[in-house]
Amino acid sequence: AINNNHKISPSNMTASEIGKVVFAVAATQLIADLLANRLIFKSEAYSRLLSSFEKAKLRREKTAAALAAKQVLQKAQEGNQQRTKLGKKQTQPVYSQKSAEKDAKKLQRETEEMSELAAEVARKHTVAGFYTSLAFFILYKILAAEYAGRVGALLPFRPFQLMQKVSFSGLAYAAGVGTSEEVHNLWLVSIGGPAATVPGAYSPLASEVGHASQALSFAFIYLLCSFSVKMIVHMIFGTKPPLGADEGVNNLLNSQKSRKMMEQFGLDPDEMKEARESLGL
Repeated sequence: AINNNHKISPSNMTASEIGKVVFAVAATQLIADLLANRLIFKSEAYSRLLSSFEKAKLRREKTAAALAAKQVLQKAQEGNQQRTKLGKKQTQPVYSQKSAEKDAKKLQRETEEMSELAAEVARKHTVAGFYTSLAFFILYKILAAEYAGRVGALLPFRPFQLMQKVSFSGLAYAAGVGTSEEVHNLWLVSIGGPAATVPGAYSPLASEVGHASQALSFAFIYLLCSFSVKMIVHMIFGTKPPLGADEGVNNLLNSQKSRKMMEQFGLDPDEMKEARESLGL
């Protein structure tokens, strides 16, 4: 049955209306970045945290470099001892096993310290990202109330089925049907049959269009803005996390607190890490 209460508007989105969507997305991202910079990333607490992270990162790098140099020296010494003839005096090891274990524990402590600080830095950026996502969810609801069910543009080709789930999103429902094929049948009736047979007004598509599924919905226009305008504005005005704390959720999960929490729930942190890496996360 055709739902006459939900039908596509008789007019397509104009260039100015699409421009309003682009402007709304850009303005929302700009405001979100400026607020995040002012309230979080320019604060004294974040500056201290960032300084502590950079210092911990530098200490770990120095310790790792020193440990690697000592291990190279140890291997060289072991090679010299193997070439020593029997009966000659053996040289005392410059780098003992005890010293190696001590340095390894020091490196582990500094790695854990850096991981904890990296998790704190990542948490600040995650909070900012959460509120930005919430703002864009509200923006989408506001814009969808005005533009949902209207055709934003036309593709020069018929998209494959999976792409239609995004590009045609909302148009079928607005016409009161379930699929793009049903919308296409309505469209054929609207351009070839009496107007009385068409259940309500339907968005006019050019007669040279091969299939109604070539229409792009507002949701797809909004998605394109999110992957282009939103990202460009954030690249210019946003604050990126420092190297080593830029893995987002992975930094949070790699911290000791998170590992202990996973162990309490019966999860193996190492197995979880391998699973994330296998999935490319």
